[in-house]
Parts: sequence; structure tokens; C-alpha cells
Amino acid sequence: MGALRLAALLAGGIALAPGLATSADFGPTLARMMGAYGPVRTVTAGFTQETRFAGFPTPRTFGGRMDLERPDRMRWDYTEGSGQQVYVNGQTVTVYAPEATQAIESTLTPASDAQVPLHLLADVTRVEDTYHVAAGPDPDSLRLAPRTPAAGAPERVTLWLDPDTGLIARVLLELAGGSTSDIRFHDLVANAPVDPARFAFTPPKGTHMIRAADLLPRAAPHSVP
Repeated sequence: MGALRLAALLAGGIALAPGLATSADFGPTLARMMGAYGPVRTVTAGFTQETRFAGFPTPRTFGGRMDLERPDRMRWDYTEGSGQQVYVNGQTVTVYAPEATQAIESTLTPASDAQVPLHLLADVTRVEDTYHVAAGPDPDSLRLAPRTPAAGAPERVTLWLDPDTGLIARVLLELAGGSTSDIRFHDLVANAPVDPARFAFTPPKGTHMIRAADLLPRAAPHSVP
């Protein structure tokens, strides 16, 4: 998951989608998830991620740590398969690639969820505002389709809840064309203290800061003095 590829994805009311049939039996699972997140202020967890790009036989695997502070701050530290860091602070998303000494900053959009489910995890209690909800393939699971499709955003999302806590333990993102991103959380902890500084990106000296508009050919990156 290269920085430019992920940043391009980040910068970027209908009938129920095919395969997402209406169902009354998702109600208890949805209510359980809503109830679990109601009193939650922060969530910390380790994660593993398997990303399959359509047309490529071998998936890419990643791992790391995620910190979330509701309603709109998040950080993903990739420690396996990549050294990237993803920061969400309000509507601003910053992807920092230490190996490339560059950071790409963009505005949070539905396409931001193409690799990591930023919108969903930051505002899970409003899931019905943005998704059609149906029963998932297993107990304690839900299947979602966006009410308003957006280019680059997932066409379908499947959630699995932790059987003990009701928190989201797994997210499967399915994109148009067949690409998928399967994220599994472990060691989930709710309401643990999280240093606010975790969510603020301070570019190291020499980092090339690239804004969303800088992805256009006419723009050039600048360096932090």
C-alpha cells in the first residue's frame, strides 16, 4: 500500500445494492453494536490487514496499532508490511511515509475508506445515516451498502462484532472491480487513556508536505525547514 496510492484514494439515496436483501433479523445485532459504542470515548487495538488488489494473485499483509478518539480523531501505525502512519483529525487526513520522507494531506471523503474504514469507526453510532444495513453472513455480523455511492469508496462493508464486548472486531471492505481489504482487530480496549498528542502530526525536519492539490502535475512539494 504505497503512500501515493493510498493518498489518491483518501483524496478522492439509492435502492438496496444487489445481494443486500432486506432483513428484520439484523436489528438485535445493530442494537448491540450501538449500545456497545454509546459510552465509548476511546478505543485502542492491534490490527492485521490483508489487502487483495484485483488482478494480482498474492495479497499484501500488514499489521500495527489503531487508536480512536470519538467522534473524529484516529491514528493507524503500520509496523508490519509498511511503516506508514495515518492520522485523522476532524476532516483532515494525513498519510506519513517515513521511508519516502513525505506526508500527504487531504480532506476526509467517502473514498478515504477504500483501505481503512475511517468514517465507519469514527462515527459508528450513525451507521444507518450513511448505509443500508442488513444481516451479515454469520451471527454477530452486519452487511452494509452505502446509501450514496462515491467513486473509489467501498461498494459493500461487512462487520463482525466481538462476541464479548459488541465492539467491531473485523471489517471487510469490498471495492468495485474485486479489490478487498480485510482488517481484524485484537486486544480491543475501550476508554483507555490516549495521549491527545497521538492524533497530531508534526512533520519531522526535511519531510515533503504534499497537499491534495499538489497531486496535480503542476504542483511541487515543499520541505519542512
